[in-house]
Amino acid sequence: MKYMHFKSSCSYTALAAIMELKGVDTEDDKIALEIKLPWLFAKEDGKYLSGPMLQGAKWFDLWLVPRGYRMVEKPVDKERLCQYLCAHKPAMLGIQTTCEKHAVVFTGYDKQYHFINPTHEGSGEQTELSLSEEELLSAVDRETMVGIVTPAEAAMQSLVPYLSDSISVIRENCADIEVFAAKKHDPDDYLPVMNSLFRPLLLDGITMLELAGETDLAQEYTELQRQFMTFMRGTREEALQKTLSLDRLHALTEQYAHLIEQQMQHAR
Repeated sequence: MKYMHFKSSCSYTALAAIMELKGVDTEDDKIALEIKLPWLFAKEDGKYLSGPMLQGAKWFDLWLVPRGYRMVEKPVDKERLCQYLCAHKPAMLGIQTTCEKHAVVFTGYDKQYHFINPTHEGSGEQTELSLSEEELLSAVDRETMVGIVTPAEAAMQSLVPYLSDSISVIRENCADIEVFAAKKHDPDDYLPVMNSLFRPLLLDGITMLELAGETDLAQEYTELQRQFMTFMRGTREEALQKTLSLDRLHALTEQYAHLIEQQMQHAR
């Protein structure tokens, strides 16, 4: 059984579980560190992403292709999902849990649909799920992205372009936070941008710095996270910059960008 070794790593743990079924032993944190996930940032569809939110073939193939595999993704309509899964196993997909979407691995069907359910070791959560067709279809979107791992010609994947882009993205993310935080907004305007604007630096970035052993920088970002959450629990009537230190955010983000630059010197 493959367990989650860092926050929100269900998709990377699901990938490790699929590879275990194919006879390749690895773990979510090993995959993350090898592809330098702690140092990768991206902007996709107007949303900033980092760490475990960098999911899907584009990112998984950084690890898979050098080993002679690749991920093939296909959006599948709900009406065809059960048939498609039965013809493509093991397969990764996201299902809706009580809190958020969660990556699982479909492994087979015998009157119920069976899944590997990534969890943290000792969490007490089920490591396997068995769902009826009704339960499965009620837990997925109208269109679900399904990923399978297939053999491919092995080829090295250079991380340098991704790291170079990440330096620009992390600075752009910080700059957009500064602009947003300098103005007053309707209190309800903050929730829609928590994930797309603030999460990469104030949540997933902290997780990634801890994974990379950069605990001091992670702790300093944690203090900014505390400031942000203090603001979010308040009335949100003043500009965010009254509570969140933008000067400190800028300085810490420059430290983070410098660490990414250092990683480029050792990247393949």
